[in-house]
Amino acid sequence: MTRTARWVALGGLAFALLGWREASRLERWGWDGPGPGLVPQVLLVLIGLAALAVLAWPGDATAEAEGGAAPHRSRTFLAYAAAMLGVALALPYAGFILPMLLAVLLMLRLGEGARWRTAGPYAVALTAGTVLLFGTLLGVPFPPGPVEHALSGLGLLRGA
Repeated sequence: MTRTARWVALGGLAFALLGWREASRLERWGWDGPGPGLVPQVLLVLIGLAALAVLAWPGDATAEAEGGAAPHRSRTFLAYAAAMLGVALALPYAGFILPMLLAVLLMLRLGEGARWRTAGPYAVALTAGTVLLFGTLLGVPFPPGPVEHALSGLGLLRGA
């Protein structure tokens, strides 16, 4: 595992450095508060630190044989990958709220094996919390969709 972990850490470090180069062009702070570059820069620093930690302490070589992981056979990995791909494809057409709700349901139900009575309320609560925090309180614009138009008509969503 140590060799694979080091290669993954080097990839993460390269990603963090290239991402930092792009994110540093964005403003970190403006006269009205945090700028668009603050969160990406903080996340890239965390990714870089995690990559450096894995490079320094790659783990126990006997914990898992090299090549033992097979993410393409993992139900959880496939559900998360399908959900992310679905969100990316549906976002321009269906807005943010409906794809997020369906993606969380897919990840919990198919990937994590949660029951519908657990996955449904959690997906609704997470989506509603995200919309209330970002769309209502902070006024972050969401991609336009049918649910976004309905909520903006009710005054619950700004910037849609």
